[in-house]
Amino acid sequence: MIPANEWWMVLQNYNQTIFPSQILFYLLAIGTLFVSFWQSDKIANRLIKGFFVLAFGWIGIVFFLLLGQKLPAHNAQAFLFLSLSALFALDLFTNTSQFKIPPSGWRRIVTIIGFSLVLVYPLVSILLGRPSARWIIPGTFPCPTTALALVFMATTLPTKRRWLYLTTLCLLLIWAIPFPIMIQIPQFGVYEDGIMLTAGIYSLMMFLINWNTTKVGRLQNI
Repeated sequence: MIPANEWWMVLQNYNQTIFPSQILFYLLAIGTLFVSFWQSDKIANRLIKGFFVLAFGWIGIVFFLLLGQKLPAHNAQAFLFLSLSALFALDLFTNTSQFKIPPSGWRRIVTIIGFSLVLVYPLVSILLGRPSARWIIPGTFPCPTTALALVFMATTLPTKRRWLYLTTLCLLLIWAIPFPIMIQIPQFGVYEDGIMLTAGIYSLMMFLINWNTTKVGRLQNI
């Protein structure tokens, strides 16, 4: 396992090298959220999926393959995020998942809270006293971008090509649930990733609820 100080240096060098790309990606993430609330579902879904194609592709290539070669198993991690990019690209062309902000009720409230928590990732870094070069920002870092994707995944369950949705969700959950508990928080002190863990647990819970609801609905139609 890489020492914590070396791990943070990799992240610091990454942030310094790509500047100001992280700011542009962060603004794009905010813009994507704005569109998801205020534009038609068709436009919003295209932008959401396009954003994750770009963000996960960037993370796989730039973060892991080019600038994160000192990270453990960086090739395997790059493959995971490039796979996510490809899956969202396939979803974009097949129009499988329909992300839609719940119109009312507790699901809408929790969804808004989830998006808000992801956006404050950099604020948590500030509160923890990290220098700006070590801020973890949605769009260019794997964990907050995964958390953002999971909140979107919790808003839908497609009726067709569920293998595509399930594969994407499983890859996101593989990163979101075990890593903060086993590595990120205890080994490197990335307390920000408690947000990703929460998003992962919520997304898994909503998947089970949606799956059971759909199953009951089918039985009632028999």
